[in-house]
Amino acid sequence: MSTPGTQPHNTQEPAAPGGPRHSAARTGPRGRGAVDVRVDHAATGDRDGRAIWVARTYSARKLTSGRLLCMAAVVPEGSQDPIDAALVASLHANRPDIEVLHSAEGQFSPATQARRYSLTRAHGFLMDKSHEPPQDIMIMRGDVEAVLRAATLPAAEKAPFLRHVDLAERMGQRCLAVASAPIDADGHVGEFHVEGFIAFALAPRTQLAKTVAENPNAWVRVNLWSATLRFQHWANMALIVAMTVTGYFIMDPGLLPQPTSADDTGYLMGIIRFIHFVAGFAWIVLGLSRVWLAFVAKDRQLRWRAFWPLNSRKDVRGLIETIKYYAFITPHGPVYLAHNPLQQLSYTGIYVLCLVQMATGLGLYGLYNQYSGLWSLLVVPVAWLGIPTVRLIHALIMFVIWAFVVIHVYLAVRADSVERHGGISSMINGGVWLRRGTTPMDAPKIG
Repeated sequence: MSTPGTQPHNTQEPAAPGGPRHSAARTGPRGRGAVDVRVDHAATGDRDGRAIWVARTYSARKLTSGRLLCMAAVVPEGSQDPIDAALVASLHANRPDIEVLHSAEGQFSPATQARRYSLTRAHGFLMDKSHEPPQDIMIMRGDVEAVLRAATLPAAEKAPFLRHVDLAERMGQRCLAVASAPIDADGHVGEFHVEGFIAFALAPRTQLAKTVAENPNAWVRVNLWSATLRFQHWANMALIVAMTVTGYFIMDPGLLPQPTSADDTGYLMGIIRFIHFVAGFAWIVLGLSRVWLAFVAKDRQLRWRAFWPLNSRKDVRGLIETIKYYAFITPHGPVYLAHNPLQQLSYTGIYVLCLVQMATGLGLYGLYNQYSGLWSLLVVPVAWLGIPTVRLIHALIMFVIWAFVVIHVYLAVRADSVERHGGISSMINGGVWLRRGTTPMDAPKIG
């Protein structure tokens, strides 16, 4: 594979692109979120029958994946560069509604050893189909480090940008960074801003030629939930079931089989209590891992800022419209890629209840060893409120959590049935499906 952005001396004729196998997009919850679009289209092949294809795109600012791909595909007409051919083939196959632009003759400056990025001028580039008019821009493409040195990227966006680059490279992909700068009426080029990157990979040509049923361009698969979060979700469910069953028996031992002889009462309650305690401490560790994920996750919908979803008037309006939709007042609700404000407020409230549940559980557990400094500190609330009150709070929160679980499952099944986006399976495979062109309240336009 040639270095992205350069014109190789010896290139092969681009192969005809195969049909798309599937599309996938990854979008963060805010308007400038990350977008990963998988487009299985070859641009050129090698002697082993492999072909270059666009594996993903990542938008660091406001461009949709299609617009970012269009920007990267502004190349000289008839270019034989395999990277250029892969970009054009991907744009043709996945966004046939976007016209391919070509740089004017003499307006393309290829990358060099000293300057590891190319520059090209695009006339009438449409940055945003619904808001901004077409404009002349200068496009920079090339090595990630070189583009980052020459263009501006806010610190808040740079960290997730580099994480996604690192992830792509660890998967064996080559990244082509893309930046743009406005050109005013006098021809002066403004400041360059990093728009994102395109990742390329090699795959067998026969694999790229496979097609999907029906219309693959009508839907976009959005990789939303990371493997870490999905593990936490199912581990949380298993631990809640274990703690609920054992906790209910501890609360009401009369449900257990009664001993038939005073000489042999067995150790059934001891086993139940042991399972409850182990599950409880495992639950605390799981909670700490969620706190850790809130600070290190590269996806905005998993970070700590997402715990409070009402940060603007737009968020408040979205909350009101969502409540109206759930109350059957309006036929359609606002579309959110991740959690809508009502969902997120519910989850944040459950997190708070879980903290209280952990505190009351540790307080009751600490009653058995009040000579220890740690446990004597944890049992202070029990000393204030009394053991019966703390046990009652502990039991009531258990019922509240299970009421939440029932409502959560019902709404998840209902949303999956009505909206057909694969929300339930997303907690297994991590992705949901949205129609191309959908504009979520918390993400850029899909596709």
